[in-house]
Amino acid sequence: MTKYFTCADTAKLIRQSLKEAFPGVKFSVRSSTYSGGASIDVSWTDGPNAAQVESITKGFKAAYFDGSIDYQGSIHHMMDGEQVRFGADYITSSRRYSDAAVERAIASVSRRYAGNFRKAGVTRLTVQQFRSGDLYRIQLPGLHWDGASSVQTMIHQALAKHADRLKVNPSKTAASKFITHDDGYSRSVGAGFSAVCVEGD
Repeated sequence: MTKYFTCADTAKLIRQSLKEAFPGVKFSVRSSTYSGGASIDVSWTDGPNAAQVESITKGFKAAYFDGSIDYQGSIHHMMDGEQVRFGADYITSSRRYSDAAVERAIASVSRRYAGNFRKAGVTRLTVQQFRSGDLYRIQLPGLHWDGASSVQTMIHQALAKHADRLKVNPSKTAASKFITHDDGYSRSVGAGFSAVCVEGD
């Protein structure tokens, strides 16, 4: 017999898992339903990076999407010794940055590429320039030539990589469940999971 969790129930499990994995970090975990599905949005400021947070949240998804055949399939789990179905088809993450974090990223990029900034005649960068998007217009000789990269994108990359910790704390709640299988429909095109997939492998 399968135990079903609503989207709101799943959000509670994610909230508890994040509290265990990242003590002291305040997360907003919001669930929403729509025609034919449900999703959970996770947001926070500074702290761990998105990859670290998603290492916890991704294990609660109840569905996968195969864009090559426009198909949404199901993911099945075990939790505390029983079959379960979580209530969120999609789980998204959104990390915000404080002014202090932006300042650190600007300082890091400025130090690393000091010579390039001197050649371009660029002196001091500010948080306000970053917030307004003005730094998209600054491209450095020898670094930016494709029209898409810029000082703004370099700072975004520095922010995305930075984390306030080297590792994720173990979460008892997250460790209590694992993926057993998916519906197998899209395995022929490589989108499905293996028959037994233990998280962390």
